[in-house]
Amino acid sequence: MESEVLLFGQHVTQLYGPNGCGKTPTVQSISFCLGYPSVFREEIYRRCSKAVLIFSVGTSIYEVSRVFSADSDITVRGPLSQESRFYSEADYSEFMFELLKISYPNLVSTGDKMCKPYIASILPLFYLDQDNGYTDLYSPPTRFIKDQFSEMVRLTFDLPVKNSFDAKKDRIDIKKEVSRLDELVKTRQRDVEFAKRNITEIEDVLIISEQIVVFERELNNLKFSGSQHSDAVAVIERLMAKTTESVRAIETDLREIEKRERSVNRIIEEINTEINALSLNEESRRVFLSFNEICESPACQLFSVSSAAYAKNLLYLKDQIKDLERNSESDRMRIGALQSSRSNLLAQNESLQSEREVMLLGSEMGAVVDAISKIKNEIFALQTKKADIEKVNILQTRYFEALVARKNALDRYEDLGSDRSSNPDVIRIRADFRSLFLKWLDIINTDNINRNISFKDDFQPIFGVEGIAQLKGSTKVRAVLAFHAALLELALVKDRALFRFLILDTPKQHDINNTDLGAYVNALKQLAAKFEVQIIFSNTEFHYKGDETDAEWIPLFPGEKHKMFYRITP
Repeated sequence: MESEVLLFGQHVTQLYGPNGCGKTPTVQSISFCLGYPSVFREEIYRRCSKAVLIFSVGTSIYEVSRVFSADSDITVRGPLSQESRFYSEADYSEFMFELLKISYPNLVSTGDKMCKPYIASILPLFYLDQDNGYTDLYSPPTRFIKDQFSEMVRLTFDLPVKNSFDAKKDRIDIKKEVSRLDELVKTRQRDVEFAKRNITEIEDVLIISEQIVVFERELNNLKFSGSQHSDAVAVIERLMAKTTESVRAIETDLREIEKRERSVNRIIEEINTEINALSLNEESRRVFLSFNEICESPACQLFSVSSAAYAKNLLYLKDQIKDLERNSESDRMRIGALQSSRSNLLAQNESLQSEREVMLLGSEMGAVVDAISKIKNEIFALQTKKADIEKVNILQTRYFEALVARKNALDRYEDLGSDRSSNPDVIRIRADFRSLFLKWLDIINTDNINRNISFKDDFQPIFGVEGIAQLKGSTKVRAVLAFHAALLELALVKDRALFRFLILDTPKQHDINNTDLGAYVNALKQLAAKFEVQIIFSNTEFHYKGDETDAEWIPLFPGEKHKMFYRITP
């Protein structure tokens, strides 16, 4: 069997004829050549060899021929007679996505693996087949992509994909990086704490350098300026004054730490009081749950929120205690180091006092020599202290760098896991679509439907509280037709019409009277004339009266009961 060459109209192409004349396989052949896995009657497979579709993309003409078979066998002839042949739906889909300049992302499958969209995944937005096209807003041959409907609408409007496999992979990699940086932060924090263990105070390195310069100047004066006995004693007295000042600074630090320790203990007591109160509330919840008259259902959710809040608050409070105890442990270690340093300084001061008394009674030369020795020791101590502080500063810088790197990694991790439904472009498209959807519902005279339309899962409309599945009969069919017309119009307005057509295989004419269906087709005609797109539909009862820019395909070949679209060939 074969049909004649059928030429599309510029705006509307109507297939009109009685049931059984071949309208459906003719309409199916269009989407079949575009990559949709249409299923035909056995007679088509047995008596027809292939379907051929000629279409244009821009100024280029393409001819697609597809063998009627359960397997894919598609030949495409393009400009300059270039020929490509495809034996899988995936390969042909990749070709079509590139030809139509549609983004071809790595998506997440329902099995949580990487997958690519097929052309048959996006066609149901612009093609409603006779069997399933009017039962739901989106009726693909298979659903293998996670959030498939949302992803296909997003591709239509060039919006960010909802579930990017690349983003998921990046999220896994970044999570590993965050774990690595967590360990690095802990290691570098330990390095800083270890380096600080013998340092009582982190002083300014420039001040220490100035102190070293002062002592070096005094040392030179004692060595080369003919210093007297009184000069040597004065050096010892200055060292004693410096040591006393250091002791006072340590005692101030100890008082501050002890004050902070008392505050921490008081806060821990208050947190433990809160934990006990939470535990009592949770125990009360369990008692209430034991009363059948209050919560007799095994699946009672009466206290589910409070229970979840209890667990969350309890963890938060316990984490607070851990942080406070960790800080207290650090303070206790610092108290030990400060007390040890204070004891050493006091002993050093006693030693300096003794040496001063000896100097006062001893010879002039011996006093000068002792003063020189003390200054050298002080210079060495300051140089050691300076080196230790510089090391701590370097380690702290590395620690802060690790903290910043971890924060940046966490920010990237959270960005990749953020809710993409709140993307401003998605919200804008949804708002524009809602207005057009309401318009088309009115065009096709849709009653018994709530106009308070919201959306779930990005683009699934909710009519008040009802989803599309709850609508029945004529109301559902009208809603489906209005939805696809609104989607096409919005794509045209946004210059994102991936397919510049809408194919309707036999709209349920027994569910919609001819007057309402006529108003719908006439509105589509106006849309087609404005944006130069094609509306293709088949029908048995409704007969559209077009103009010279439209085409009507009718059966011409003799059949047993009526004329057919296909003639019998020898």
